[in-house]
Amino acid sequence: MNRLPQPFWIGLSVVALSIFFSRLSPRFLSGENIVNIMDQSSINIVVAVGMTLVIASAGIDLSAGGNVAVSGIVIASMVKAGFGVLPTVVVALLTGAVLGLLNALLVVKLKINPFMATLAMMSVLGGGALIVTQGIPIYGFSPDFSWIGRGKVAGFPVSVLVCAVVVSAGVFLTRFTRLGIYVAALGGNEEALRRNGVSSHLYKSALYVLCGACAAIASVILTSKLNSAEPLAGAMVEMNAIATVVLGGTKIRGGFARIEGTLLAGILMGVIRNGLVLAGISSYYQQFVTGFIILAAIIVSERSKEEKGRKQ
Repeated sequence: MNRLPQPFWIGLSVVALSIFFSRLSPRFLSGENIVNIMDQSSINIVVAVGMTLVIASAGIDLSAGGNVAVSGIVIASMVKAGFGVLPTVVVALLTGAVLGLLNALLVVKLKINPFMATLAMMSVLGGGALIVTQGIPIYGFSPDFSWIGRGKVAGFPVSVLVCAVVVSAGVFLTRFTRLGIYVAALGGNEEALRRNGVSSHLYKSALYVLCGACAAIASVILTSKLNSAEPLAGAMVEMNAIATVVLGGTKIRGGFARIEGTLLAGILMGVIRNGLVLAGISSYYQQFVTGFIILAAIIVSERSKEEKGRKQ
């Protein structure tokens, strides 16, 4: 009998945990709190969509948090200088994309291991953000910009609508474009792809650029939501995204991208965090739970890969 797909179990977990947390707090299943969970989950899901593409290609981006911090500083500087919302957002996306391109150059051109390359970039970007700001947040933005993180359209937070667009774009890219086809091939057998005349370096670079752009989108949402640019705003962003991606069914060694699973896993992570807060459990446990989820998801992923290898 075929196993049920991983998204099914994630969805079932969301339902089970929702029932559990509703027992601990009657407020959990209120319409206002459900919208709040979606809002809180949006930033992590946006970053995780880009991370899904990179991990599926057998890469990783540990610099996403640093990207969020640097993009936030760029955003704050432009808003404080009087630039409008549209040019600010465009420059922020370009900043994230360029930082993603730098990762690609390290990985593709200099052939540095993705883990080591992006780990170094994480330190460079995080340290750079602290140096530029001297550790002091930049705050006080216009209401027009703050609307992105705090406003609503037809009762839905703008952040949730932005997240929906990013997820939809991710699904379209992985299912209906050439780049989406090559994502799995890069993770499965890059050498075979190269022998078939495909520029694997070009497509791999594109994935890192997209991942950087997703981090910048998340930074726009976060900066406008906080009404400030925090140099440490990106702390744990990449770890939460990696946990979401792996939990969603994308293999840590690459070969397959599951954007829908990433979405469900992001919602599950949001349910856990929100439920812990409403239950009065210390926020310190959130990092512990995230680490445990990463470990459990990787164990399941590796075991399933071993079983598949034995059957073949």
